[in-house]
Amino acid sequence: MAKAPVILGVHLLDRRLGAVRVGTLTRDADGGVAFAVAETYLREPERPILSLGWYDPENDEGTRDRLSNRGDKIGLHGTLPPWFSGLLPEGALRELVLAEMGSGDHDEFDVLTRLGADLPGAVLIVPETGVPSSAGPLTLDRVQGFQAPLPEGAVKFSLAGIQLKFTANPDGERLTVPGRGDTGRCIIKVASEQFPSLPEAEYGGMRLAGLIGVRTAKCRLVSRDAITGVPAEFLTRGENVLVVDRFDRTADGHRIHIEDAGQIIGAIGDRKYTMATTETIINMVRRFSTDHRADISEAIRRVVADVLLGNGDNHLKNWSFCFPQPGEIRLSPAYDIVPTVLYMPRDTMALRFVKTHSFESVNLHRFERVASFLQVDPKWIVREVTLAVERALELWPSAAPELLGEERAKRIIDRLETLTLVKEAMG
Repeated sequence: MAKAPVILGVHLLDRRLGAVRVGTLTRDADGGVAFAVAETYLREPERPILSLGWYDPENDEGTRDRLSNRGDKIGLHGTLPPWFSGLLPEGALRELVLAEMGSGDHDEFDVLTRLGADLPGAVLIVPETGVPSSAGPLTLDRVQGFQAPLPEGAVKFSLAGIQLKFTANPDGERLTVPGRGDTGRCIIKVASEQFPSLPEAEYGGMRLAGLIGVRTAKCRLVSRDAITGVPAEFLTRGENVLVVDRFDRTADGHRIHIEDAGQIIGAIGDRKYTMATTETIINMVRRFSTDHRADISEAIRRVVADVLLGNGDNHLKNWSFCFPQPGEIRLSPAYDIVPTVLYMPRDTMALRFVKTHSFESVNLHRFERVASFLQVDPKWIVREVTLAVERALELWPSAAPELLGEERAKRIIDRLETLTLVKEAMG
């Protein structure tokens, strides 16, 4: 069935330059999708970064060549180019979006058209032609100075990931779903029927990671009764929800650009587990971060936290970079830290780490290999690992029971003494 041809304008909301038109996304009648970079963006010497995948930190000519290359900017049959596909929700949230769009032949381009006014980071995508009926029921309103589609229904935003989540804003002691045209400064993660007490487990994992020096997104557990605007049927699976403050939104309404590692390398769907390794990500940090020493240390601590907690879901989309100020590129705060071994005792690392997925096989030598790969001092890396392990052994036994409950805490603490990394670091 032929699709309605549509042109979407792609903009970056930059605090210094305002709304910067980056280019256009076009879908033709055959469903072919292409991203074309605007000539004005190409010629702007102080252009804000859309993607590190199209950025050469050493040579602006290299950046322009990557932006001009069409190879990774095309999709077929309504499928978006990989970077834009990475802006869309997956799993339960995607299913809810599609249900709210109603019956019909909906493709990724339609979903992006529908949710483009409230995407992760500082990207704003709005129609420059008519809005296709295949984008589902919606109205038009002013957003950031643009005429943008605002969907009817509960989901007016896009957040990556398969877990069902909503956005909200603090309202006294409560959290309220944002009004029309507004954006949420918090993420609400609701309880799961498949994984009991998941908000509590993630909260505990985030707090324990913070105790060993990991820079985590701010989060808290909140009673489901304090939530206004989320349909009641999504709040029935647990007493609490996890509220995570968004680091791509500010209290005064500004958007901060971010992108995840999956977008940088074009990993779609399950390729977020297979298309790169943990070393690939740490090398991205070395190459792109404007404070690479601090961010390499941070990345190493996160790997240690994954091993100690048994977090088997730290895939490419759970590592992000943020652009808080012009010229500044940093590893974002950590998020989605869950001790998955509490639900799947035989779980393994999501991404290969120096030729292994096994938590039990991670040792100091593998971290030394990473240091060699990065061409940094291995003694520095080993010190970071050892300090993180020492903090866990010192602080977790007293903190974990309050954060995870006695039974879950015992499983995490008892597991520590079985890990090679712990034995070597304390040997």
